[in-house]
Amino acid sequence: MHIVQSWLKQYTDVRWSPEEIAERLTMTGLEFESVEKPGSRYDGFVVGEVLETQKHPKADRLTVCRVNVGKEVLQIVCGAPNVAAGQKVPVGLIGATVPKNQHDPSGAPFVLSRVTLRGVESSGMICSAAELDLGKDADGIMVLDPKAKVGRALADHLGMNDVVYDIEITPNRPDWLSHLGFARELAVLTGKPVKVPAVRLKEGPVSIRKHLSVTVQDRVNCPRFAARMIRGVTIGPSPVWLQQWLTLAGLRPINNVVDITNFVMYECGHPMHAFDHALLDGGAIVVRQAGPGQKFTTLDGREHEIPASSVMVCDAVKPVSVAGVMGGANSEIRPETVDVVLEAAYWNPSSIRKTAKSLGMSTDASQRFERGADPNAVGYALDRAAALVLELAGGVLLKGAIDIYPKSIRPHTVDLRPTRVNGVLGTDIAPAAMVKYLRALGLRLVKKSARRMTFSVPTFRVDLDREIDLIEEIARVHGYNNIEDKTRSSVEFVQDLPKATPADRVRERAVAAGLKEVITNSMQDEQRAGMGGTRPVRILNPQNQDMLMLRGSLLPGMLDVVARNIRNGEPDLRVFEIGHVFAAAEDGVQELVPGYHEEERIAVVLTGLASGRHWSAAPRPVDLFDIKGEAAALVQAFALDKWRFISYSTANGLTGDTLGIEIHGSYAGFLGTVRSDVLKFFGIEQDVAVAEIVLASFGQRREQKYQPLPRFPKVRRDVAFELRQDLPAGDVAAVIRESAGELLKSVDVFDVYQGAHLAAGMKSLAFSLELLSREHTLTEAEIEAVMQRVIGRVQEVCGATLRGVKG
Repeated sequence: MHIVQSWLKQYTDVRWSPEEIAERLTMTGLEFESVEKPGSRYDGFVVGEVLETQKHPKADRLTVCRVNVGKEVLQIVCGAPNVAAGQKVPVGLIGATVPKNQHDPSGAPFVLSRVTLRGVESSGMICSAAELDLGKDADGIMVLDPKAKVGRALADHLGMNDVVYDIEITPNRPDWLSHLGFARELAVLTGKPVKVPAVRLKEGPVSIRKHLSVTVQDRVNCPRFAARMIRGVTIGPSPVWLQQWLTLAGLRPINNVVDITNFVMYECGHPMHAFDHALLDGGAIVVRQAGPGQKFTTLDGREHEIPASSVMVCDAVKPVSVAGVMGGANSEIRPETVDVVLEAAYWNPSSIRKTAKSLGMSTDASQRFERGADPNAVGYALDRAAALVLELAGGVLLKGAIDIYPKSIRPHTVDLRPTRVNGVLGTDIAPAAMVKYLRALGLRLVKKSARRMTFSVPTFRVDLDREIDLIEEIARVHGYNNIEDKTRSSVEFVQDLPKATPADRVRERAVAAGLKEVITNSMQDEQRAGMGGTRPVRILNPQNQDMLMLRGSLLPGMLDVVARNIRNGEPDLRVFEIGHVFAAAEDGVQELVPGYHEEERIAVVLTGLASGRHWSAAPRPVDLFDIKGEAAALVQAFALDKWRFISYSTANGLTGDTLGIEIHGSYAGFLGTVRSDVLKFFGIEQDVAVAEIVLASFGQRREQKYQPLPRFPKVRRDVAFELRQDLPAGDVAAVIRESAGELLKSVDVFDVYQGAHLAAGMKSLAFSLELLSREHTLTEAEIEAVMQRVIGRVQEVCGATLRGVKG
C-alpha cells in the first residue's frame, strides 16, 4: 500500500519528518517497506523552453536547439523528430542521471556530460517520457504544459516532490488500506483530530428508480448493495492534482470518472465501480451467482471461466462485473459515456477470496473485500464519489440512492478487565488511560463497572473480537518501548521426559526398518477421497476442487508421491506415512464428532527394486511378499499375542491381491499390490505394494523381557499333510501352535505342493516344528507325544491326511 504524504495531510495535521513518522508507526505495529522521495530521481532536471531550432550541419536526423533553462540558454543537440520552437520541455542538465536509457536493452540509467555530436557541442538533453520513466513513448520528446514555468525543477512541475510510504499491510488490518485509515493511526499518536471530508450533494428532481432497478438474489454473499446515478457527465482527463496523487500511489490515471472511484478507494478504503448506464440492458442491476460454464471478459481484456459459486453483478441480460474483483469490458466508462451508475457494496470476504483465488486474480478491490471491508462505509463512499463526479465531470445527480441493506451489520461489543490488561502486560496503566487509548482508536465505552468495561467496536476494525485484542491495542498505543522489561528465568533440574505416543513408537520402528517418512495433504479431490472404500467427508468451504474432501485412506496421497518421484528419476521407494483418515460414521455408532469417524493409521508403500543392484544377484522387483514381510515385522515388533494374515475382500478399491490383517480377532488393516487401473490413474507404470494398518490396533507396547540362551538342545521335526486347496496355511499353523503346547518355539511352512499323486482340489503343506525345553533335554517320548497331539488335532480340525513325519 502506497501512502502519499501530501494526500495524507488533507486528513490530519502532522509536523513530524517522514523518518519520524515511519519510526513512530513502526513501534505501533505497521511495517514500512520503504520511505521514498520520488522527486529525487529528477534532481538536475528543469523545465526548459525551446527558443529556436536549426538542422544539424552534418546530420539530417539531428536538430541543434537553443533552450532557455531559466538561468541560462543552452545549446542542445536533439534527435527527436517532434522538437519545435516554443515548446516547454523537460531538460536534463550536465551531471543529472537519466532514469532510463532507451537505447540500452537493459534500460540502465546514465549520467549526462557535455559531448560533441558530429562537431557540434551539446550541453544537456531534452528527454522523452520513456527516458524519464514516465511513460512508454520513446519516439519523441515529452512536451509539457505551455503554462509550465521555465527554470522550475521538473519534480516540482510534475508534483513529485513528495514522500511515498510503502507499507506492508497485515491480513487482519484492512482499515490500513486507505489514507484515512493511516491518518487515524497517526492521529492516535499526535492527538490531532482526523478531518473526514464533508459531502454535500445537490440532487435533481428525477428519481433514480425511474432509470435504474437493483435486485440482489444472493444476499448471503452480498449483504449490502447501493447505487447512485448521474446523467449528462463529460468524460475527460482528471485534473493534474488527482492524476499526480494516483500516479504516486501506483495507479494509472484513466479518465475523470474512473479516477474518482480509485481516489475514493484509496481515500476511505472502500472499493467502488462505475458503469456506463447505456450499456446496462434493461437499465437493471441483478446480483446473482454465476451460471455453469460462465465466460466473462474483464477490464484487463482477459477472458475467464467463472466458477459457479462466484457472485456476479449483471444487467437484465448478461454479467457486467465479477463482484468485488474486477468490472467487465462490456460496461466500462468510455469517452462517449453520458450517464454513469456508481456502485458501492459490501461482499462476503470468503466469497471474494475464493473467486479471486480461482481466477488467479488479485486486485485492489479483492484485497480489501477479502480482508473485510467496512459494511457501514458504503453510503459515505458512494456519496463522496458522486460529489466528486459532479465537481469534475458535471451532470445531474438523480434523486435518491438505491441501498439494499436488509439486515444491518452493527458494531459488536467486547468486555475488558483492567486487572487483566495490567496482568498480561506487566504494567500499571490506569483504567482512564485505557479508555483514552481505545477511544482514540474509534472504540466507544458503553458500560463501566468497578471490575469491567464494555466497548463498542466500530465495523471497520474487523480484527477486534476478544479481550486480548483490546489488550494488544492498549499496548500499541501506550508504546511497547514504555513497557518495562521484567525478565525471570528458572531451571528445572528434574523433569520427566514426555512419554512417547503409540505413533512415535511405530514411527521409530518404521525408520529403523529403512523406511522414509512422507507427509501428504489430508484434503483431496473427490476421486482420490473415494478410493478408500468408505463414504468420504465433504469439506463445507473447500479452497478448490483438488481439496474438496477429507481423505478416506493414506494411500492415494502416497501414490501421488510415488508418481512424482518416478517422474523425477527415483523409481525405487520404501516409504511410510502416519496420519489421520476420515469417513462418514456408520449408523448407530457413537463418535467423538457425531456423524463422522476419524482414526490414525500407518501406511507403507514399496515400489521398484526389492534391494539395491549388486553384481552377485539379479535385480528383483518388489512383490506381495516384500510388503507382507514389512507388515509382519512391524506388527511383531510390538509383541502382540494374536495376529494373522487372512484372505478376504477389504472393498478398499485400491489393491488386487489382498491380505487382511487381523489383530486380537479384529480387522486391523490390509496389504496387497495396487490394481493396474489404479496405477494407470496415477500414471505409474511399475508394480506398487502397499499396506495400511489402524494405529490403535497395535495397543500398548509390552515391556521387553530378556532371558539367557538355552542350555539344552533344540529338536526339529518336519510333518506334511494333504488337505483342501482353499484352506489357508495360517489356519493350519494356528492349530499346530494351539495343540503343541509350551514346548513349541516356532512353526514355519517350508513346502507347498499341488500336482501329481494328489487328488483334485487337494494340496500338500509341509511344516517345520522347533521344540525346546529350558529345564532339560527332551526325550523321544516327550517329542513323540507332542507330534501325536499335533497330527491328531490337525486331522480332526482341518480334515487333513498325514503324508509323513521326518526328524
